[in-house]
This record gives sequence, C-alpha cells and structure tokens, in this order.
Amino acid sequence: MEFTVVKDLKPNDIINLREVLGWKRISYNQFEKGLKNTMYKISIQKDGQVIACGRLVGDYSCKGLLSDIMVHPDYQKKGYGKIVVTELVKMVQDSLKKGELFQIEAMPTAGNTDFYVKCGLKCKHENQSGVYVWLEG
Repeated sequence: MEFTVVKDLKPNDIINLREVLGWKRISYNQFEKGLKNTMYKISIQKDGQVIACGRLVGDYSCKGLLSDIMVHPDYQKKGYGKIVVTELVKMVQDSLKKGELFQIEAMPTAGNTDFYVKCGLKCKHENQSGVYVWLEG
C-alpha cells in the first residue's frame, strides 16, 4: 500500500473528490481562494491521484476547524482518513510554542463522530454535537 503524504492541496483535488463522494459542488475560484486562506492542508496521493485530503481553517492563533476531510470511496476504511486528521493535528502541534494553546474542532457528518474520536479528538454529547481537542505547546 504505497502512498505519498503531501502538505499541499489543489482546487481540482477537492473538486474531484467532492464529485466522487456526491458532495455539493463548489467552484474552482471559491476553492482557490479558500485554499489561500487555509492554515494547513494535506493530501494523500497514490499512483498520481489524490485519494484523500483535508484542511484546517482557522485564525492562525488559537482556534481551527477541520474541513473537507475526504477519502475516495475505493480507499475508505483503510486508514487514510485517520492519516489526514492526525497529520493535520501534528502540523498544528508542531507550530505551537511552549505554553500556547490551540483548539481544533470538527463537525462530523452523521455517523462519523467515532472516526474523529479514534483520531484523538474528544466528544461530550451532553454539551455539544461536535468533537474537539486542545493542544498545548
């Protein structure tokens, strides 16, 4: 199972995966602008094709949201999504200075909360419907 983790993402990569997954279509220009305003982005490539991706959008200081976490249907349930999430979390963790705090949140689609918990995020159903993790430098 050879693949490459790339700390980059192109608009067409997201557009193609969204189409295959049946997600709503967002224009190239929107994703081009969105990616320029993304804190961290990552893709997993196999045989020259992006098979998984994700990004973290936020304020570049103390808060971020996992977004566009996608895995091509042919590669789901094989650990690629977990690699995307854990690499994005690691990128934030590596950027923190001693004593700094940063909160990552995600709003999982129906049935995906357990996936994020397996990636190290927490869920408190009594207080919220999303998941989160606090990182400390």
